[in-house]
Amino acid sequence: MFNYFWSRNASVGMAVLYIALGLPLVLFPAAVGTAFVWALAIGCVVYAVPHLIRYLQGRKVGQSFGGDLFLTVLPLFLALFALFRPHVILSFLPFVLGALLLMDGVGKLPLMLAAIQDHAPGLAFCVISTLVPLIVGLVLIVNPFQAAQMVIMVFGIGLIVDGIGDLITALSARHP
Repeated sequence: MFNYFWSRNASVGMAVLYIALGLPLVLFPAAVGTAFVWALAIGCVVYAVPHLIRYLQGRKVGQSFGGDLFLTVLPLFLALFALFRPHVILSFLPFVLGALLLMDGVGKLPLMLAAIQDHAPGLAFCVISTLVPLIVGLVLIVNPFQAAQMVIMVFGIGLIVDGIGDLITALSARHP
């Protein structure tokens, strides 16, 4: 069954697709991040248009709803903001994650200090589970835009490695 699955052309095609999708993420992380935010902006516009139409139609018959106007203006504002300031949108997400990781690390500091003082078993894991969130959290808070690009690149590397692994497996399964 495994050989049948991997010997199909679709497996090679998917492997090549993963590699092709991963390369731009690795080579152009800033551009990919900006394109992602622009796609979100387009989604906001697509969401706002039906609400605008419904608001205008309701206004013609004297039954307009302020909620539809709100659901037009807010997404359009977000779309304009995203189109002209995509780096702000990209930097927001890593900042929030960094704050959460930082709080996690700070919360574990007393446990780590007690473990060090008591020479507790598993001390290394306690120190690592405290310091890693602290360090990563600080990096994300201090430089969120670069961190967003790094995450995009890591995702691209993951796709490429996965695609290469699938391609090697598919090709080696074809020629035993």
